Amino acid sequence: MKIVRYIILICIGLVLSSCEGFLDEVPRDSISPANFYNNAEDAIVAVNGAYAALNVNDYYSRYWMTSSTLAGDGCFSRLGSTSDRAAIIQLNDAGMLVNERYNIATWGAVWQAINRANAVIDNVPGIENIDADLRDRVVGEAKFLRALTYFNMVRRWGGVPLILHETSTSVISELQVTRSSADEVYTQIIADLTDAMRSLPNITEYGSGDAGRASLEAAQGLLAKVQLYRKDWANAKMNAEAVINSPSGLDLMPDPADNWWTGNGDRDNNIESIFEVQYTGISPQGHQLGNNYEPNNSGYGPGQWGTIIGSIWWFNQFTNDDKRKPATWLTEYPAPSGDSTIQWHENRYPAPHINKYRDPFNKIADGMAYNIKVLRFADVLLVAAEACNESGASELAYQYVNRVRTRAGLPDLAGLSKEQLRDSIYLEFRKELCFEGQDYEELVRQGKLIANKTAYQTYSIPPMYRDDGSVFTPDQALLDNIARYQPGTHYNYELDPWNTIFPIPQTAIDRNPKLTQSSGY
Repeated sequence: MKIVRYIILICIGLVLSSCEGFLDEVPRDSISPANFYNNAEDAIVAVNGAYAALNVNDYYSRYWMTSSTLAGDGCFSRLGSTSDRAAIIQLNDAGMLVNERYNIATWGAVWQAINRANAVIDNVPGIENIDADLRDRVVGEAKFLRALTYFNMVRRWGGVPLILHETSTSVISELQVTRSSADEVYTQIIADLTDAMRSLPNITEYGSGDAGRASLEAAQGLLAKVQLYRKDWANAKMNAEAVINSPSGLDLMPDPADNWWTGNGDRDNNIESIFEVQYTGISPQGHQLGNNYEPNNSGYGPGQWGTIIGSIWWFNQFTNDDKRKPATWLTEYPAPSGDSTIQWHENRYPAPHINKYRDPFNKIADGMAYNIKVLRFADVLLVAAEACNESGASELAYQYVNRVRTRAGLPDLAGLSKEQLRDSIYLEFRKELCFEGQDYEELVRQGKLIANKTAYQTYSIPPMYRDDGSVFTPDQALLDNIARYQPGTHYNYELDPWNTIFPIPQTAIDRNPKLTQSSGY
């Protein structure tokens, strides 16, 4: 029924009314069948609705959460095994239940994102009262968003249905579609990004009110990453270098911590940012990722849930001279009284906590943006480094990976074999991008998801210090409490080969019998 489509578009307009920046462009009254897809304003409203799908209805925050905490090896839950939230964020089969609620929520949200992008791609080309360049740009933005969502989907669930046109029917049988192969999904992703590159402008060609729109560099960078996953080294190198050599001025921020809030909130959409999901502090547009990381009931941060605590094994992989260590990890914080410092081992749950995506001074309450970073310049440098190493251009590989290491305060890599350099780049990917919604995907891509399944159970205790800097020697009771909140046999972690993709929610299969379950579930 066509009326269904217009009801959805009205809802999009209502949702967008609370957004900042380019999402402020909404109709003055409401969207109706009589006035939609007639002019440039309608095209902008429609593509803004496609962007908004990334940050509502559990899409990006849930996708990020399940990637970086459900199946990563860098952090674990303080919650007991009987808690449903513990099942969400622990590295085991329990966290990949067929009907686990985050999995269900994300599965539903990505299809709304696909449908909104499809609506733009189907309808905007037919608008006559619009500048041709703007029309093509809007369609290019929608194709980027569709490609991004399918890239997330194929890495999460493997082959999924390919739906390339707007769904505006209430006939259930027309919505029941079989899964395409992963290769077919990747082919479509590459086609969409290739098309998008033809019409998207350089990132600097957008105005100040357009922060967050897909740019040429975003399409090139995402395509390079897709090609890295496909081991298409030559094209991954070509597209990554196009971003690196772009006249846009993209570059690394001076310090790794410059990408993350440290109290002032001014860290989003910087020169290192290629694409971010734009948020505001106003519900439902905001997310609460940082609340999961803040030490539980610590007085340090707005939520202080402390749901997720760090893996000491992964913390120990960062050397003390790596600037990413303090940027990534929280090992001390002010006591509520303000006259002392609480060290990590003094917390109720004694473990390093996570510093990225934290909002210690509750700037969200003031309505400030708090974005999720999807693609950074450092990511593209590492894509180029790996693609160069695999294609025999080792000198360039060193150049690109060492730019990332230099920013981290680490010495240059040199004199490694191809295999050694590959492993070094793999580690740089994981350290640079950990807790940014790519942990699970990188473990799978690097072939380390199963290999690492017991490594994190063995760890050495990091040095402990008092407020005055003197060394603190733990007693056995503290050591036992630390062990209690680190992974071990009592958590019954069970990773199997089929956990390299997620299960399809049973609720989806019940609605669409043509869907088949992922192998092993």
